[in-house]
Amino acid sequence: MLRPLVALALVLAPPAFAQAYDSPEIIRGLCRPDGCDEFAILAASPLTRTGEGTLMQTRVKTFHASSSGRRELREENGYVYCSQTKPAIVAEKNGRTMAFYLAPYSTQESRETIRQNANFHALYFSICHGLEAGRAAVRNLPGVAQELGYRVALPQSQSVALNRVEDILPPESRHSAEARHDLRPVPPVSMPPGAARRDWA
Repeated sequence: MLRPLVALALVLAPPAFAQAYDSPEIIRGLCRPDGCDEFAILAASPLTRTGEGTLMQTRVKTFHASSSGRRELREENGYVYCSQTKPAIVAEKNGRTMAFYLAPYSTQESRETIRQNANFHALYFSICHGLEAGRAAVRNLPGVAQELGYRVALPQSQSVALNRVEDILPPESRHSAEARHDLRPVPPVSMPPGAARRDWA
């Protein structure tokens, strides 16, 4: 299970750590009293493009940053569906496939719930639109989504069980994806950051 992806600035860190901490490839997600989750995108490759979006295969390195320094956690494989209408993060674990659909204009979630999902927002927008968009989405999700032309009617984020990763695609695109073998097998992946806080169990 992944901890949510994010980091907190460490004023008292040793010089070598402080220098690494400000690394431009690191993205912060959720911060709590014990520190922040953060991540670095190691790879993001498009697998299948549809009229609705692009399914990306990803590899992410996660960290936890606190006043004690930055601690490396693990590297994780996963998928992100870059879509202006159905933005989602997909993960496989223990033979199960789950999709977490983002709701950038949520009308049925509390501010705290939206804050708790910061890792999902940071990860999605960093992979689909660049690191600066990922950082900005943590601070102002609806503003970033609006600026990028998102049209998502979902009133709240939700987790949905899938039979296979390609089920995230529109029905008309699934067979062609399978025929082209776009979805290459990857090692087992852990849940996306923050998954344990939601209904991914």
